[in-house]
Amino acid sequence: MGKLLSFGELGKAAKDLLSGGYQLNQKVTASTKTDAGVDFTVSGVKKDDKLDGDVKIAKKCDGYSADVKLTGDSKVSTNFSYTKLAPGLKVALSGSIPDKASGKLSFDYTQDLYVLKGNLGLSSTPKAEVSIGVGHSGVNLGAEAGYCTKTSEVTKWSVGAAYAMADGKCSLLVVDKGDTVKAGYVHSLSGTTSVGGEVIRKLGAGTTTFTLGAAHKMENGASAKAKIDNAGIASILYESELSSKAKTAFTVQFDSMNLNKSAKVGMSFDMKA
Repeated sequence: MGKLLSFGELGKAAKDLLSGGYQLNQKVTASTKTDAGVDFTVSGVKKDDKLDGDVKIAKKCDGYSADVKLTGDSKVSTNFSYTKLAPGLKVALSGSIPDKASGKLSFDYTQDLYVLKGNLGLSSTPKAEVSIGVGHSGVNLGAEAGYCTKTSEVTKWSVGAAYAMADGKCSLLVVDKGDTVKAGYVHSLSGTTSVGGEVIRKLGAGTTTFTLGAAHKMENGASAKAKIDNAGIASILYESELSSKAKTAFTVQFDSMNLNKSAKVGMSFDMKA
């Protein structure tokens, strides 16, 4: 029996292959865990000439979890979740300061054959969103919709399907209220190498784009990825574990149609104490 997917996970295999890990900024992350089970994570990002960062404190216990995040622009975000109300049900309350309209109540209900998720804004004219995913034996179907009580309009709707085989995963999504169609496929050539691609068709604009990619895990624990899109923009990613508690990654992006153009280089370093 294949893995049950929520709607947000449809197409995740192609997304992970073509987007996961690529970093065109300079990012450093350090994390540690106290004896009391409190996780502390500090991260800093340099994008062009701008520096940004955040500090996150998280705590997980039996039945609940809570976290607080403070960003460089003095924004404080909080999230509290609880899983003991009913089997398979998780409810969460989140919000940020000073954004008074950011409060949100969400739920996640998982059973053997389906996953139901939703959220409701905590304001006088809230927005509501709901999604469902149904799956069995590697076949998954899903849909999502959003509604704004202030404008009495459907803000979004999407439908999708995914199928997992022994050596491949494919997906088809119709998003943006039917204006965009996405088709993705990832094929495992071996236990260490996979290839895949995604095609996106914008029906309103009449445009089609595609991206092809590959990933390979090496014997020393390192991994490499590469991708190229229809515009000729190519990216190469190399990830390596310096130790059991430290990992680094380097990304290079360049225009294969114009090699005289300067390449973009990104780096990330993750360390656990």
